[in-house]
Amino acid sequence: MDDKRTGTRDRLLRAGEGLFRTQGYSGTGLKELAQTARAPWGSMYHFFPRGKEQLGEEVVAYAGEIYLGAWQAAFRRGGDPGVAIERVFLAEARLLAGSDYRDGCPIASVTLDVASVSEPLRAACASGFEVWLDAIAQGLIAAGAPADDAKALAGFILSAMEGAIVLSRAAKDTAPLLQSARFVRQAIEREAAGWLPPS
Repeated sequence: MDDKRTGTRDRLLRAGEGLFRTQGYSGTGLKELAQTARAPWGSMYHFFPRGKEQLGEEVVAYAGEIYLGAWQAAFRRGGDPGVAIERVFLAEARLLAGSDYRDGCPIASVTLDVASVSEPLRAACASGFEVWLDAIAQGLIAAGAPADDAKALAGFILSAMEGAIVLSRAAKDTAPLLQSARFVRQAIEREAAGWLPPS
């Protein structure tokens, strides 16, 4: 029974992540989400008794973990950190184009939607971004970046990525992501020229 309940909850989170990516938090209704997850309507309030806001917080945390894995995998492949980051940008460009520019960043979508009107959701989005920033910074530190520089550079990288996704979605064109990938890689390579080799 516990496995079945866990499976239903996971399906709800997975469906929420997909719907938030394509249509945002405000554009996603609970009935639509339950139908997409193939979950009984009553399970929504069983797992998320505080309603849609709680669901939103947990979907954001779930999305944060998914994309955390992508950032970590990029650095695990080894090699130049600029190349690792560029791969993430290029993968995002392929995902976006393959979805007809519908699949954006779920955390950015929620942030733009409701961060100014829901403090719990704003905090959840901030935490999700912080997890990614830390993963990027840790990857840069492993490549030899000083900790303070790595944190600042991680902020630049994620800002460039999120902004490029928005511009690409608006234009229905991967050019902003592809251009940003090139310039971000160049910026990382310039910074890395002054780093000590990793120990």
